[in-house]
Amino acid sequence: MINKPSKKEALLNSAQDLMLEKGFVATSVDEICCSSETTKGSFFHYFKSKEELGKELVERFAQSVRGFMEEALLSAGDDPLDRVYALIDVFIKSSEHPEFKGCLVGMFSQELSKTHPEIMAICTKSFEGATDIIKENLSQAKIKYAPKASFDADSLAEHFIAISQGSMIMMKAQQDRSIIKKNLMHFKQYLNYLFGK
Repeated sequence: MINKPSKKEALLNSAQDLMLEKGFVATSVDEICCSSETTKGSFFHYFKSKEELGKELVERFAQSVRGFMEEALLSAGDDPLDRVYALIDVFIKSSEHPEFKGCLVGMFSQELSKTHPEIMAICTKSFEGATDIIKENLSQAKIKYAPKASFDADSLAEHFIAISQGSMIMMKAQQDRSIIKKNLMHFKQYLNYLFGK
């Protein structure tokens, strides 16, 4: 028997689905309540405002992404380059799931960068955290496989974030999720060229 989510979880789940489809501004509290089959009274019991929901929602999303990144790293063993490849593979696998709709952190960053500084602070922290995980492993891989190479592991990690986020924008624009796999596989081949593995 599947446990029914709490009212708060139902609100967050519905808000996430709607906001990944329509964005933060275009999603109303009424729509969130209708989709989650809860009342506006319940909404304002858990959240002071849509802004408060947005902050909690993007924090939850960021924690989820960090969790599956850490899980991928653990499953890949000790080799730092294998760990990076495992991260790329898990991003590809995630993008192929029928319910995948994109990245809430990326969407909010585009939409709310000038209007919602508290939400943006969470988005910035999330991007920095994900980038740091990749930087750490790429730096270790460079020491192990390409110590004399001139490329910079930090900018390479940022390049991965740019490719993955840009691919999600293209996915939405072209209604084609295979774009993400194609672009991330190109990045993986580029890493193979840089590191010789």
